[in-house]
Amino acid sequence: MVWTKNVSRETASEYRDSLTESLVGQYSDYSEQYPVVNSIALDRSSFLLDAGCGTGRFLAHTAPGQRFVGVDLSLEMLKAAKRDLGRGYFVVGELEHLPFEDQKFDQIISVRVLQHVANQAKALNELSRVCQAGGSVVVLCLNSWTLHCVYKNIRMSRLGKVIDLPFQLLLGNRSMFSRWPYPYDSYCSMPELCHLFEQAGLMVEERKGGTLGAPWFFSYFYVGRIMERIAPILLRVFFRICFSVEKRLAAVFPFKYLMDKIIVRGIRQQ
Repeated sequence: MVWTKNVSRETASEYRDSLTESLVGQYSDYSEQYPVVNSIALDRSSFLLDAGCGTGRFLAHTAPGQRFVGVDLSLEMLKAAKRDLGRGYFVVGELEHLPFEDQKFDQIISVRVLQHVANQAKALNELSRVCQAGGSVVVLCLNSWTLHCVYKNIRMSRLGKVIDLPFQLLLGNRSMFSRWPYPYDSYCSMPELCHLFEQAGLMVEERKGGTLGAPWFFSYFYVGRIMERIAPILLRVFFRICFSVEKRLAAVFPFKYLMDKIIVRGIRQQ
């Protein structure tokens, strides 16, 4: 799904449902939520910002009475989050220009947003600016050291157009090598993301990987749909094994550098 300011209400609902209606979506969602939620404090005393909150799936974990703000480019995504959560504050905005005063929040999370920002250094500087001294910033980003990134780069290149020709003849607009839907999509490696944190005055306290089971492959190549029809139990067991391995090895070298996603937590310096 292409994420823009003009996302419709129907598209926002489809995005939310995509994370719950299929085994691939459920695994992808949980394998992102677990490492991020376990890197932040969920209590009433903490003021939380979700920068790029979408439909509010991470904000749903906040403690009763905890203050939080969700920022997103899409008004319809924010409306969906407000309907689902029934509390909190939601603001239309961009990562590079956060509409908040300095040192406003105790904790900040940003999940799968940085890759769509052209000026990633400026975005990290903004997250650091609105974080209180001693507060934490947690960012999850797609990893550039993966086959997922190679596949994405092929679809964004001229080579992708050539590879796509036979698939277009067979599958039409369902081709798995059609033009990548995002005009800008730049993944980071773990060293690159840590360097951005340090440049922004954020001392890296934690780094780990996430999502071992390659849900992108199951989605783009229709393997997930096929297996959900003919072998759903096998698919469910596979994802459970992947998640079990993630929990044990996410912070262990070299696995933290090679999983589909990378998660970095930094502390705002004085």
